[in-house]
Amino acid sequence: MTSSVSLAEQIRGTGFSCRRCGSCCRETEPGSNLVMVGQEEITRIMKATGLSFEEIAEPYPDRICEGDRDYTFGWVLRRIGDRCRFLDGSTCQIYETRPWICRTYPFMLDENGLSVYPCEGIDQDFQTPDAVIIAFDLCRRYAYEREQDEKIRMIIQSETIPAGRPVVIDAEGIKDYYG
Repeated sequence: MTSSVSLAEQIRGTGFSCRRCGSCCRETEPGSNLVMVGQEEITRIMKATGLSFEEIAEPYPDRICEGDRDYTFGWVLRRIGDRCRFLDGSTCQIYETRPWICRTYPFMLDENGLSVYPCEGIDQDFQTPDAVIIAFDLCRRYAYEREQDEKIRMIIQSETIPAGRPVVIDAEGIKDYYG
């Protein structure tokens, strides 16, 4: 994987500066604003806002149906219409406790390196001032996502997906689906 110093240099080179336009929080094409969140992120938002789990998160919308088994993997921030429920105008109401995906957008790190998604804040006339912070957060996000994926793999291997009711499989186990 890329070192955080090299990663910061790549990020600087994009000329990224968040314009706080809120475009990434609105759906521009189907699913474009899905923000995957883990239990730790949801808990942090619950503590900061006083909202319940169900007010913050909803099951990932793509479900897998195999015979009488109906399931999905993980949670996303709840949306209202075409926008994140925490977007007020162009302001994030949970900015200080926003999830990893939001902290690192428009960047993503995977086994192939850095990916940069379309964003109005790219190609500005200066180097990214927060490149080191973004690089650090990307590395932490990558590790967190790998850990979550491994926990889900272990759950799938050790537990039977129940039949007859929709469920969500996350890093903590198999939970009833609500929507």
